[in-house]
Amino acid sequence: MNKSMMAVVLVAVMVGILGGFIWWGVPTGRLKTDLQELHARADRLSQQLEDLSKRDQELAAQLSVQKTRLEATERDLRVEREMNSRLHLLVSRGKK
Repeated sequence: MNKSMMAVVLVAVMVGILGGFIWWGVPTGRLKTDLQELHARADRLSQQLEDLSKRDQELAAQLSVQKTRLEATERDLRVEREMNSRLHLLVSRGKK
């Protein structure tokens, strides 16, 4: 082999190695981009979970208030029924 052929082979090897390093870095860049997208998606999901948790707490508080109102209404209804029964009893005694 002569000197010019050695130089061509050496340049070809250097270009091949440089191309290999560049090509090897391309998937790494894609992986970094994918990882950043996944982190962004995880942050969005975390925020949505937080929002849903707050909404759940608000709805639980509203449900508690509604249950309290229902119990009070049921007590009032029970009292009204008892009073109505007594009134009917008194009226029926007066008719006899």
